[in-house]
Amino acid sequence: MQNRNWIQVLPLAILFALQATTSHTQEAIGKATSVKPQAEGSHGGTRTLSGGSDIYSKEIVRTGDTGQADLQFRDQSNLSVGPKSSVRLDKFVYDPNKSAGSVAIQATRGSFRFVTGSQGGGGNYQIKTPYGTLGVRG
Repeated sequence: MQNRNWIQVLPLAILFALQATTSHTQEAIGKATSVKPQAEGSHGGTRTLSGGSDIYSKEIVRTGDTGQADLQFRDQSNLSVGPKSSVRLDKFVYDPNKSAGSVAIQATRGSFRFVTGSQGGGGNYQIKTPYGTLGVRG
């Protein structure tokens, strides 16, 4: 009887284990180059960011009252997230062999500064805010 219960529970346990590991297998879209004094990222769980931490598509980066995070994407674009801020990294598409790609971020609170990288001439950028959307095309 006990073996029968384990057989019924085992597929469910495997499903939960696979679901927990799939969020961490996604390819990084960049790195945090500097974090002062603290910032956190939410991507399949909340973690403290530090210089060198990978960042991922769909991740939410939050800073505290005095926090600041500088992020660099794979195309050398830079995003500085100021104090008391929250930014979601919605989409990042980049192929180093092509001149086109796209970046979409959603700034829900606070301040930020975005500087385009190698996609600046051929990529398109979309920055959403609570008050409107900024679209920039190369």
